[in-house]
Amino acid sequence: MIASLLASFRSGARRRPLLAPALLCAGLLSACSTLRGKANDLAEKGRFVEAAEVYVKLVQDEPNNPEYRASLADLRWRGLSQLLTQARQARVEGRDEDAERDLEQFFSYKVKWSSKLDGGMESSLLEEMAGTHQHLRQLIIEPARQGHALTAESHLARKRALLANPEMAPIRRDVEEAVAQGGVETCAKLKQSLSGGAQHWAELVARYCGHYQQPAPRADMFPEALGVPTWQVSVEGISDDVVRYLTTRLSGAFEASPWYSEASPRHAPLTIAGSLSERRISEPVTLTAPWTEQVPYTDHEDRTATAEVPYTVEESYEEQGVMKKRLVRQTKTVEYKTTVEVTRYRDVSRSFDYHAQLRGVEYHFAVVAQGLLQERHAPLAVKAERSLAASGYEHDITFEPGGVRPQRFERPDKEGWLDGQLRGYEQTFFASLIERWRDAYCKAPTFAVEEAARCARGGVELPGPAKLALMDALGDDAAQVHRLFVWN
Repeated sequence: MIASLLASFRSGARRRPLLAPALLCAGLLSACSTLRGKANDLAEKGRFVEAAEVYVKLVQDEPNNPEYRASLADLRWRGLSQLLTQARQARVEGRDEDAERDLEQFFSYKVKWSSKLDGGMESSLLEEMAGTHQHLRQLIIEPARQGHALTAESHLARKRALLANPEMAPIRRDVEEAVAQGGVETCAKLKQSLSGGAQHWAELVARYCGHYQQPAPRADMFPEALGVPTWQVSVEGISDDVVRYLTTRLSGAFEASPWYSEASPRHAPLTIAGSLSERRISEPVTLTAPWTEQVPYTDHEDRTATAEVPYTVEESYEEQGVMKKRLVRQTKTVEYKTTVEVTRYRDVSRSFDYHAQLRGVEYHFAVVAQGLLQERHAPLAVKAERSLAASGYEHDITFEPGGVRPQRFERPDKEGWLDGQLRGYEQTFFASLIERWRDAYCKAPTFAVEEAARCARGGVELPGPAKLALMDALGDDAAQVHRLFVWN
């Protein structure tokens, strides 16, 4: 009985009815092959959530089976109770992250199953929510109050799924208000640190304050700023419209990069060189389709036949008291062997030769954009080379035994393929701009505050020396400020 198998499971809430004995199948301990056996085997191992999910399929197959429906409800209750118990145990042992992972699963299945909680489980849930609130005070609220709003916000982001549950709304509001207030207070302190000539630091402060909907002085244009590049293009095989399309997309990528400022009078001259070529093939070929023919032949077969054979026997009879004899004609069935001719069939491998046209196409696209963004730094060079080859046969032949039917070669859409390559190149170009910024301004062994803020503009995690330079002003948030410059 499953009741005995589950006896080791203890819950802080009251017991529910045990699974019906009728749901056990023979050989449970050796793992039954049926769905019901699989569910019971999972329940035996204490994997109640998984067992409940299997019972969902059983109920779907037999929605009017009361035993299945009762056992599904019981397993769901046990699964929720187990998740909540695990969360409470982890909390007691100081494993807060594990506790909140189990609590998040609890809420997820509670919603999925539309489960109602009884008084005991409600009480345990309130206790666990209180423990979660206490942990989030330490994890989020305290750092926010200490001036590390971005750090607190990064922890809040990890907890969003948990806090999205309606029951967690008061806790969510509490931590969100703390983060927002922490950002406001840190913004006020950072604005006091502004001084003339530190454009990158001023931009970082402006973005920090803007992140928390606070006003801040607009930063002056930074010294490295560039406007949209001037393009010199030489790409063979594409039209002027496609050239304009390419330069427009690359200009957009440049505007989304850390190098760009619309106020900058400087425009880096960049060249684009490349080609788009197309090679087609068309040649006659002979193809062979194997097929099997059934060929008749004459064989001999031994058979057993029967025949009715007549014979005469003498029998006695009495007539007027006198015994007489007479001959009587009878028949008997006689078996005999005979050989007959029969038609049989054997499979003979054949081949069907037919003529077709092999057609194919190959597209090849190569491009490189290059130029100097800043003196004393390595030039930018962004290369890409892609090819697409496709081929197929064309003919009007039909030969059903060999599965031969007319074919047509569908040539890949050249314009669509090229558009995909140009979009991919745009992403490569953008990533290269980010990498070039990092190479130019994030490789120093030591940093001043302004240099570290300039490195942060690249939008990727700062190296250790740059974080160290910002620690006095930002504390733990020095490791998070690059998120204020996410370019896309």
